[in-house]
Amino acid sequence: MTRAKGGDGMTSLAELIEKTLAKRRSENEPLRIVQAGHPALRAHSKDAARALDPELLGEFIQALVVTMYEAPGVGVAAPQVGVPIRLVVMEDSVREEGEERDAGDALYERDNLPLMAVIDPRYEEVEGEDTVTFGWEGCLSVDGWRSLVPRPKSVRVFGTAILAGGEVRELDEVWTGWSARIFQHESDHLDGILCHDRGVERSLVQDSYLHRYTDLSAAVRYLGLRGDVANLEPGAVDLHRTRA
Repeated sequence: MTRAKGGDGMTSLAELIEKTLAKRRSENEPLRIVQAGHPALRAHSKDAARALDPELLGEFIQALVVTMYEAPGVGVAAPQVGVPIRLVVMEDSVREEGEERDAGDALYERDNLPLMAVIDPRYEEVEGEDTVTFGWEGCLSVDGWRSLVPRPKSVRVFGTAILAGGEVRELDEVWTGWSARIFQHESDHLDGILCHDRGVERSLVQDSYLHRYTDLSAAVRYLGLRGDVANLEPGAVDLHRTRA
C-alpha cells in the first residue's frame, strides 16, 4: 500500500494507521478501542486525514465502521483506536424508512443519522439558540460508565462528510437533538475531551445502576446532583442512552 507523501509527521501517522490495521486478522475484525489513560485520547488530533493516500484512508474508515458496529456504538473517533487524526464515523438507525417516530424519539428529536465519515468535524453554537439539554452519555473508551451531560440542543456543524455510497459533501448546517449530541461527542474526542469531562458533578454511574436513575428526581435525590439539573423538569433530560 502506498504511504501518504509529506513531512515526517504525516509519514509517521500513515505508518501508525498501517500498523493499526495490520493487527487485524481480517477486514471484518474490529480495531482495539483504547481506554481512558491512553495518550491519544487526550491529544489534540492533527488535521491529517485529507493528506492520506485515498486507499489507506478508505481502508481506515471501513475499519472504524466495523469497530463501531461491533462495539456497538453510534460513533467512533480515530483517537479511540489510538490514531490522533481528525476523523470520525457516525450512524444512528432508529427506525425503518417510512416508519413514524415513537413518542420518546419525537420528544428528544431523535432521527436516523445516516452512516458517514467526517473529516475535520467541528461545531459551534447557533446564534440566538441557548437551549441546553441533558442526556446520559457513555463512551466506548470509558467502558461501562455513564454521565449526565449538558449540551446545546442545536449546533452548527462543519466538516467534510463521506457518505456510505462514496458521495462527498461539505457540511455547513444546523443539527438538532440526538444527532447534534452525537456530533458534539465525537468532535470533542479530537480535542482530547471525553464526555465525562463535561458531565454533571456526581452523575457518574456504572451501567448496571443506570436503570435506577431514568427518573430525574431519583438521580437528584440519590446521587446528590446540584446546580441547574436539580431544578429541571423530568422531560428536560434525554433518557435515550448512547455509547460513542
